[in-house]
Amino acid sequence: MRKQYGRKASPSVAIIDSQSAKTTEQGGPRGYDAGKKINGRKRHIIVDCLGLILAVHVHPANIQDRDGAKATLLKLRGLFPLLTLEFF
Repeated sequence: MRKQYGRKASPSVAIIDSQSAKTTEQGGPRGYDAGKKINGRKRHIIVDCLGLILAVHVHPANIQDRDGAKATLLKLRGLFPLLTLEFF
């Protein structure tokens, strides 16, 4: 898909963001995000500069952003050779 836009097959830059979403009491784990005052789940999404999704991770909302981001970034390890993972 990236080649259709004149890009290399492997991205060299990625962007990560999270979103907390309310859920019902049925189905799957959930937690409380005190910062946003939401009881539900949190999803971390990593996209390239074109907005194409590289990885997604969904977990209870009480997971800290740094921990959720790390788990999501680890899904990319070895998939995209030009993308270097750095943890701060």
